[in-house]
Amino acid sequence: MEADVTTVGRATDAAVFLDDVTVSRAHAVFERRAGAEWFVRDVGSLNGTYVNGEQVVETKLASGDEVQVGRFKLVFFSAGE
Repeated sequence: MEADVTTVGRATDAAVFLDDVTVSRAHAVFERRAGAEWFVRDVGSLNGTYVNGEQVVETKLASGDEVQVGRFKLVFFSAGE
């Protein structure tokens, strides 16, 4: 992810397009802040966004964190790791 904000959702224009009914059209965003810090933020999804099994509204990510969006599980790694 090179942009400071990366969208995740079922909308076809999402940067990370996940085509499943468990994913909202606009589900979550990944945001880079203060240079190298990454956060994930739920943007009002129906099924929620989870990090390491805990539902979150927004949280800072660490390398190896598992982010669940709908039925999809993504593992976060920062560039260079």
